[in-house]
Amino acid sequence: MWRGKGEEPQWNNPRSTKAYDHIERHHGPRVRIEQLRGRIASTQNPQGQWLNEEDWVEAEQIIPKYPGRYILDFKRPIGRVYQTDGTIIDNVTRVFIKRKDDGTFNCGYPVLDTFRLS
Repeated sequence: MWRGKGEEPQWNNPRSTKAYDHIERHHGPRVRIEQLRGRIASTQNPQGQWLNEEDWVEAEQIIPKYPGRYILDFKRPIGRVYQTDGTIIDNVTRVFIKRKDDGTFNCGYPVLDTFRLS
């Protein structure tokens, strides 16, 4: 059920800026490693990167439709995580998703098994 303003986002379109803007711009497969390193430097946090934009559409279909913070395990590689020390962890299977009040994603990125909701 769409609770936002205007027309409902195109949930099945991975490039829908209304639904997935933050994910595509900051964690999508087209984000260059230099951009991710810049985010690491400014946030001092690891940065996850999706391998395939269709996976965030699949995540939207699986997680609950109400606001909240969720961890979803795809049980198959969906991304990588760039660590603050420069190492890269491949074959990451879990993602963190935060859904806003209107149902769109505030953020969503691959995370390591040690990532916990707080």
